[in-house]
Amino acid sequence: MRKGERKRQVLAAAKELIAEQGFADVDLDDVAEAAEITPGRLARYFESREALLRAVLNDLPKDLFPPLDENDEQDPVGQLQAFLDRAAEAARTPTPGVRVLLRALVELTDADSRAELQAVLLECTEPLVRLLQAGQKAGVIRRSPDASTTAWELVQAALGHALIGPRDATESGGEGGGGPFESLLHGVLKVDV
Repeated sequence: MRKGERKRQVLAAAKELIAEQGFADVDLDDVAEAAEITPGRLARYFESREALLRAVLNDLPKDLFPPLDENDEQDPVGQLQAFLDRAAEAARTPTPGVRVLLRALVELTDADSRAELQAVLLECTEPLVRLLQAGQKAGVIRRSPDASTTAWELVQAALGHALIGPRDATESGGEGGGGPFESLLHGVLKVDV
């Protein structure tokens, strides 16, 4: 197995363990065992527990919000709807990455960890900012508030939905039938969807 593949295997094992046990209860020996490598080999990839946990956090944007098709600026509304649909699905059946992030939001309380976590979340907003700006340019998304603020609010809404669930228990998100983010989507669009 190549070094890059092995490192991804270690990160996946660490995410699974953190998702199940939490940050405090995961040590390097547990991760090595779960990744089916020796602790010595694990040390070649991550010199400390803190380095591994930092790598897990920095790898989360790939897991949290699947990439937007940045080449398709012709349909920003459709892409925004697809993003919100994926966020709702991630809340219904959270991946290990989503579960790690939710644990991080609750468990990582020191200033350094919170700063790293905020940087990860800001990274998650970058493709959304570009998508919202494309929609503003096309005239289908409101210009106020700015795209950065709206992207941040969309990420927060998705995380809140994953953390505490929808307001009601119906799959469709209520009587309107448009999903849990329908009103949020209508708030940023200039047109009806």
